[in-house]
Amino acid sequence: MSEPGRRPPHPFLYFLLFLPFGATAGFIAVTIGSLAGKAGLSDTVIAGMIAMNTLPHTWKFLWAPLVDTIWTARGWYISSNLVSSVVIISIGFIPISESTVGLITALVFLNGLSTTFVGMCTESLMARLTPPEGRGAAGGWSQAGNVGGSMVGGFGLLIANNTDLSWLPSVVVGGALGCCSLALAFVKEPPPPDPRPKFMDSLRSLGVDVHGLLIDPKRARKVPQKWMLVLPPVFLYTLSTAGVLSIALCLMPIGSGGAANLFAVIAPDWNATPELVAFANGLMSGGAAIVGSLAGGYLSTKLDKRWAYAIAGVILAVFTIGMAAGPRTPELYVAGVIAYYFGLGMCYATFTAFVLDIIGHSGGATKYNLFASLANMPIYTMALVDGWVATEHGRTTMLWVDGLSGIVGAGLLMGIVVILRRRR
Repeated sequence: MSEPGRRPPHPFLYFLLFLPFGATAGFIAVTIGSLAGKAGLSDTVIAGMIAMNTLPHTWKFLWAPLVDTIWTARGWYISSNLVSSVVIISIGFIPISESTVGLITALVFLNGLSTTFVGMCTESLMARLTPPEGRGAAGGWSQAGNVGGSMVGGFGLLIANNTDLSWLPSVVVGGALGCCSLALAFVKEPPPPDPRPKFMDSLRSLGVDVHGLLIDPKRARKVPQKWMLVLPPVFLYTLSTAGVLSIALCLMPIGSGGAANLFAVIAPDWNATPELVAFANGLMSGGAAIVGSLAGGYLSTKLDKRWAYAIAGVILAVFTIGMAAGPRTPELYVAGVIAYYFGLGMCYATFTAFVLDIIGHSGGATKYNLFASLANMPIYTMALVDGWVATEHGRTTMLWVDGLSGIVGAGLLMGIVVILRRRR
């Protein structure tokens, strides 16, 4: 928490610091995805390339202790944001074709890895510098930088549509996001604790936290420990409520948002002009996601957090199915994209409330990052599935699969919640 007598940073600074986290993802999905589609790459290839930006986020909790034990949050942020910016700029100088897909995909993965540190460093500074009464504002501004980052993707595509210089969008966006590090000039990082925790000690502490999250101690005492390691039914028996829900989050494609990775690519099917695609996937999608986040937060205050998360997933699924079943017109394309991002924002907000409700007040940072990492697994998987379905069975089928999988996932999650309430 913030030190007595020290004025905390203005929460808008966390918007700037978090912006590269969401903006690079939006740029890769919207700008690079659209350019890859124009270059003739298949939806499967494009979706796989975009999904590589998410893959590092499925395991980021493993290297999270680095930020707190080695170097400084400021140093990690500046270096990781520099790497991310250089990667984005470099992609602009690589012609998009079948022969360069491997190189571009590797760079996208490197960007995803870099932005895990961007996010963790910002979260670390927020936790250490923000007083309790300011956490809501800090969290809101940082989340705006995340979900509003898709606006940058639309901005990049707008540049691409109005220039013959293929490298210009990447240079402008990468350079601008690199400048976000300048916000640290207005953030005074507190000194590390004395003594500072060691990396291996933090890893062991992480292991203890994960074990405490997954395993019910009362059930674990009833069975030999070695059985837990070799007999899956015994391991499942010893899982705590949070442990069962953790595994469910790895498997349930609720609010995964896989179709969003292909919206710029599938736009020609709706006869949407390049300018309309940039508008819908930029300003409108970012604004819709922010409004959806606020709506999801409100829903979570009125309902059980688990039900709110499931309902948000169903709402997103209904919007997706509506886009699949409706006529192929530019107007419906814009409406579908806006509605999809609104539902996606609801899912983000209700997921956060859902997880905070599960983990309670102890070990929040570690446990939350674990849940966030687990939730990225179905996001990564659905991105690949949607790309494959779009290529092999058509883009309409892809939207149906994306929507129906969300409904099935929400139904299964609610079934698990009901069973857990009866569990003794």
